[in-house]
Amino acid sequence: MAFWYQIVFVLSLTILFLGATPTVAACTVPAETDIDAFSQGVQAANNQDYSIALELFTQAIQTKRHVAPAYANRCWVQIQLEHYTAAVADCSAALQTQPAHLEIYLNRGLAHYRLGNYRAAIDDTTHLLQQQPDIRAYFNRGLAAAALGQYESAIADYNAALSQPIHLETKVMADIYVERGLVYLALTQATAAMADFDQAIQLNPNHDRAYFNRGCTRGRQGDYRTAIQDFDRALQLDSEFAEVYLDRGLAYYNLNNIAQALRDLQQAAQQFQQQNKRVAYQHTINLLQQIRQARESTVT
Repeated sequence: MAFWYQIVFVLSLTILFLGATPTVAACTVPAETDIDAFSQGVQAANNQDYSIALELFTQAIQTKRHVAPAYANRCWVQIQLEHYTAAVADCSAALQTQPAHLEIYLNRGLAHYRLGNYRAAIDDTTHLLQQQPDIRAYFNRGLAAAALGQYESAIADYNAALSQPIHLETKVMADIYVERGLVYLALTQATAAMADFDQAIQLNPNHDRAYFNRGCTRGRQGDYRTAIQDFDRALQLDSEFAEVYLDRGLAYYNLNNIAQALRDLQQAAQQFQQQNKRVAYQHTINLLQQIRQARESTVT
């Protein structure tokens, strides 16, 4: 009995592609208001004191000072706090008086994406891209398209992001290659997927998801020993990466190393439980039971 289970998941990296600081979405603040709630909110957000920034931008809105940029910046802060429904509402309020502010569409699109409203996310990023090319918008729209299974559109957007005549940090480029590789993998184009994961690792040798997904690709091809090497590296970078324990365990199982397979699957189950990933936890428990039953039936 052979198992191969793979969780190919798209951890959203979109937060890297928000406006770099909340001041991007804000208008210029007159000098005489340097110490008002709005200015203090910007400072708090820049210091990553997001709960304090939220309170200060709320105060700015209530006092009717810099209302539109306060809504825009509060939207940005809500995203940092994972308050995505509130973020959509704040960005929408900002757009009522600043409909030409493209950064707000980018941030609202991200909030829609995090809520699973992928078509709305595509609409917002498309609106921005109709006005000007933007690497962040191409990347974000690609993520939403991939989530909808629109893989060719996702690849086109990732290609557009990579081809923009703007210097990208190598870590950002690596992220895009990983996401494109996942789409190729979903299309069962393993060679293209492998090339993208290789490129991501070359750009960022500490990219744990690149190693994980390359290992998964190798596992699908039956190259379990090399897959385990990639999984080992991924776990060196993130020892709590539950999905890696799961797939490494199954690679060991397919190499008939049952003892190590059980250890990895038990570790995966423990991590899934701690991370409150109930479906993955139950799936791993079921796999453990199947493997133990198979071993017992072989012994008897």
